Amino acid sequence: MISLDLHVQPISTGGGAPPYLSPNGWDALPHPPLDEAGYAVEEFRVSGTARLYRNARGSLGASEPYATRILAIHPRNDANFSGVVHIELFNPSTGSDFPMFWPDAGYHLMERGDAYLGITCKSVTIADLRQRDPERYASLSFPHDSAIWDMLGAVAATTHLPAAGGLLPGLRTPSRRFATGWSQSGSFLRTYLSERLHEQHSAALGKSAPAGPSGAPIIDGYLIGVSSGGFGPMGYVELERDGEMSLDESFAPAGALAGVVPIDDRRRTITRPPVPVIEYHSEDEAQHHLWHARPDSDLPGDSYRCYPVPGRGHEPGLLPTAARRSEQGLGDVPDTELNADDSPRNEGSKWLIATTVSHLVAWSDGVAPPRADPIPFEVPRGFERDPEGVDYSGIEPVRDNDGHAIGGLRSLEIDLPLAFMRVVPSERHIMPAWEHVPFTRAEADARYGGPDGYRNSARRRAAELVDTGWLLPEHAELAVLSACARYPEDDDLN
Repeated sequence: MISLDLHVQPISTGGGAPPYLSPNGWDALPHPPLDEAGYAVEEFRVSGTARLYRNARGSLGASEPYATRILAIHPRNDANFSGVVHIELFNPSTGSDFPMFWPDAGYHLMERGDAYLGITCKSVTIADLRQRDPERYASLSFPHDSAIWDMLGAVAATTHLPAAGGLLPGLRTPSRRFATGWSQSGSFLRTYLSERLHEQHSAALGKSAPAGPSGAPIIDGYLIGVSSGGFGPMGYVELERDGEMSLDESFAPAGALAGVVPIDDRRRTITRPPVPVIEYHSEDEAQHHLWHARPDSDLPGDSYRCYPVPGRGHEPGLLPTAARRSEQGLGDVPDTELNADDSPRNEGSKWLIATTVSHLVAWSDGVAPPRADPIPFEVPRGFERDPEGVDYSGIEPVRDNDGHAIGGLRSLEIDLPLAFMRVVPSERHIMPAWEHVPFTRAEADARYGGPDGYRNSARRRAAELVDTGWLLPEHAELAVLSACARYPEDDDLN
């Protein structure tokens, strides 16, 4: 029996301390301060019961209670609310909650007047919260990681109620809701769709008056970020998986892969999604996903796009590592131990993700988004696929004269580069570090004729990107100014 009931209770601020991961507590903000933008941030304890998949191959056990927390960021006034809410499953791969969507997308979500719900979704991150603040988070508990599936359905169902059942105080019933997950959390959504849990929960929603009208989807669309179905150990998270998978320093599984879905299993490729789905890949995921790629589609019952982004790797684009370390209390931990070296910020990601979000929302209204060319790859003769889905070394993208991959979503960073963006050579095959090697002033001047020439070229190219759907009109001049700010000042810039 599926239960979509959810009990919502505000979490005490504990003497004024902000919720863990509140942007108000970050050292560096990739968007205007929440108060200035008319936004509030609140934290809630949410509890319910979930069916648990404790046995092999998704065998259902009894339902058990769970309690987790949600970070809500939303307009203070209903007049400024767009009616759209985005639900992010916090990434748990560091052992602590990590928002990979909000830092890049928050600027645009606040522009739109959208609301945001970030969910702690795994046992390891609940344990981390309890350790960080035993008093504040003492009542949180996850009996088994497979509680995530019905928990996601219950949170989504609650957004069909006025004020999202208390998660969005003072706001009307959301008109649409979109789920997003990035990296491991993106793989959670791949499982959720491929195991047809979306359909199960939509059917349960239709039967549970007044939660939702009959026939309404539980979620109106999905944005799956930097997650590849071809990454063996984490590209598909089995329904019954519980606990942390042990990986070595190269991100290969340390030990047997018992129970892991085989690399050629059809569920690793999203097929027949009942609502729009966009997979947003960096160049890294595009490489790993090569054998799991599928055509874009606008067919009824199969609305799908894949948007690969050249020139960037797996790490998120805008939240500096220092801000994450400060928030997580990891200021003295070496970067090498965090797998969180200060990889370059991809400013262009901000505009590409904004465009992708706008396309997804419009698609839920029946407006199909543009299609992106895939990033083409060269596969060496005699290449044999790693059965564990980890080692893709030797497969290289087709590159332009600057060494950047062709195809994919285009941006000023790639089309009018001021730096060479490349993978740092290493023995690591999964999620390698990237570096940006800035042009010298002489190199930039030789190519663009100086800052004025670059600015003129950037404005022309921005207009073309607007026409092709890869840059929103309201962001064109901002993107140009951001690109021009990176023009080298002198020949000593290296």
